Amino acid sequence: MASIKEEDDLKQVASPRSDLGGNTPESPEPTPSKQNTTTNTTTGSTAGLVSEAPVEEEREGFGNGVEFVLTCLGLAVGLGNIWRFPTRAFENGGSAFLIPYLTCAFLFGFPAVYFEFLTGQYNGKSPPIIFRRVMPFLEGVGWMGVLVAALVAIYYIVIVSWISIYIVNIFRGDFNIWNKCDNPWNNQETCIDMIRQKDCRVDHPPGWENMTKLPERMYFINGTCQDAKDFDGIDMVSATEQYFYQHIVNPSTGLYDFSGINWPFFAAMTVCWALTALGILKGAKIMGKISYVSVLLPYFIVVILFVRGVTLPGAGDGLYYYFGKPDYSKLFITKTWTEALKQLCFSLSVGHGGLISLSSYSRKKNNVFKDALIVILGDTAMSLIGGAAVFSTLGFLANQRGVTVPEVIQSGLSLAFVVYPEAMTQMPLPWLWSFLFFLMLFLLGASTEIALVDVFCSCVYDQSRKYRKKKWVVVISWCFFLYCAGFVFSTRAGIYWFEMFDEYAAGFSSVCAVVAELLVMMYVYGFRNVRDDITEVMGEPKNKCTKAIGPHSWWFTANWLGVAPVIAALLVILSFLRSYPYEGDAVKHPILFDIFGWFLSFVPVLVVPIFMIKNYISFRKRGYTTKSLFMLQKQHVSYPRISKNFDTDKQTEQVQLPDKEPWDEEVEEESRKSAKGDDVATIDVSSSIYQYY
Repeated sequence: MASIKEEDDLKQVASPRSDLGGNTPESPEPTPSKQNTTTNTTTGSTAGLVSEAPVEEEREGFGNGVEFVLTCLGLAVGLGNIWRFPTRAFENGGSAFLIPYLTCAFLFGFPAVYFEFLTGQYNGKSPPIIFRRVMPFLEGVGWMGVLVAALVAIYYIVIVSWISIYIVNIFRGDFNIWNKCDNPWNNQETCIDMIRQKDCRVDHPPGWENMTKLPERMYFINGTCQDAKDFDGIDMVSATEQYFYQHIVNPSTGLYDFSGINWPFFAAMTVCWALTALGILKGAKIMGKISYVSVLLPYFIVVILFVRGVTLPGAGDGLYYYFGKPDYSKLFITKTWTEALKQLCFSLSVGHGGLISLSSYSRKKNNVFKDALIVILGDTAMSLIGGAAVFSTLGFLANQRGVTVPEVIQSGLSLAFVVYPEAMTQMPLPWLWSFLFFLMLFLLGASTEIALVDVFCSCVYDQSRKYRKKKWVVVISWCFFLYCAGFVFSTRAGIYWFEMFDEYAAGFSSVCAVVAELLVMMYVYGFRNVRDDITEVMGEPKNKCTKAIGPHSWWFTANWLGVAPVIAALLVILSFLRSYPYEGDAVKHPILFDIFGWFLSFVPVLVVPIFMIKNYISFRKRGYTTKSLFMLQKQHVSYPRISKNFDTDKQTEQVQLPDKEPWDEEVEEESRKSAKGDDVATIDVSSSIYQYY
């Protein structure tokens, strides 16, 4: 039989999580007598109900604060900073777009990142457990972001796979041929050789040597310049565009036309998923070490590309359209502000569960306010510098083609896989610039993918002691599941399914997740408790200035209570305003495209009522009252602090609460069976330890 002395010794061995929610030497909490604590669970007495949080085993964390910030930057800074932001800025007022973008960053972006960092770091758990401990009935709110991250991860790997194909093909020498029209995949009747296009601007272009009157516009096709009017009504495309769409993507006719497997892409996707699993298996410490390369190197590369871009002929024209031609009339259009907010949410990965999950590995006393500010500034810097590098290169490309900058600007995928490769091939050492560009994209994409996939794995670790010791099973199983779910992308119809996921998977559902998280924490958990959490993490404000504009500022409380939820809810409403069919093409994008797309959008939302039902059944099955399903749980980090202020009636109600999480109860039951009747010793010892991954 375990004695009180044995229990004391055991508690001394299991040291509190000073960095993830336990009491620390800097902020000691009074410890109630163990006799009273024991009485709570055996006699139902209200004495000793106010007790310290269960001691939990420390989970593996980041080596230092720098690694945490870099890993979060790896999640936040991604491909959208390079190809989405520049085109959104150009389409919505040029440099004037910075006004709504920075305004939304102040009103929504920074407060949302700070909120998610604070929530994850203070609780030291994955999102589902955090919200379960606030109110088990609302555990599904925590799963919303996890499912958003899963949906994004399924299709995000597609972009990383395309990038990896380009990198491999660069070493094969394709940078010499993707700008030409004499390859097997080219349709020579519609392919424009953009490198030779400048030959059509001389006094005597090929095929017109003896002509005195030249057409106003000509295309270089099949080794000669031809009148552009002869191709009216025909979709003429560049060689790099045919290389991407006909050689790399190789699409079918529409959403239903699968037409076999795209084997090169299938192989690339398989390798990328294997690398993703390997990166997660190495754990948070290794992820932090990798971030020194995967996050810092892209910044170094984008600066090199920027310096190279601004020294090219025509770069000034490109930068003029990016920075020097603001259209302030766009500021009075709702679409401009909506696009700014969408870009901000997509870029920062807010509502994806990743920021909460990553910050749960951080030390509890880490300065989350400073970290959030660094992430916002780092993300914005990559967008601005990356955009400048892109537009200076587009100015050079326009100069080479002999057209204006707007004529070479394309959105989304085409900017990265069509326009930029064409520009690279017209520079000295084209293989070097092509390799640096795609290496930068690969590192940005891979770091984001690893963080997205790891969100679900962290949730499983936290809720299963069994799998904490078998992480490789969770990681490989989850990656294989997502790999199979994305198998459709490897078919020739994959591009259309990719467009569906890109259009529907993240926007609506991620913003819903943000709204739900804010409402639960600020109104259910309570904004005063959130402010007390800030004080525990950051300490008391040092002066009036930090109290007014620092982490303790009431501005953030007011923002989380009203401003941010209203902005996010507005974006949810605007998400329903879209044109059908997608891109106006009902053949490639039939009605199923939008039906299944909206289903994807609502999957994370539907998980909330599912967990309401699940936890109701679970609590009743375990013998707890329905009321306990709506109460702050004893396992919550702040329960000892909050419960000190309970009156007698409130303290009496706490007897209804479970003393352990269901996964801990399962372990205790197994221990009872293995103890062969020594129930008392088993219960006394195991009840004093709460394992923590």
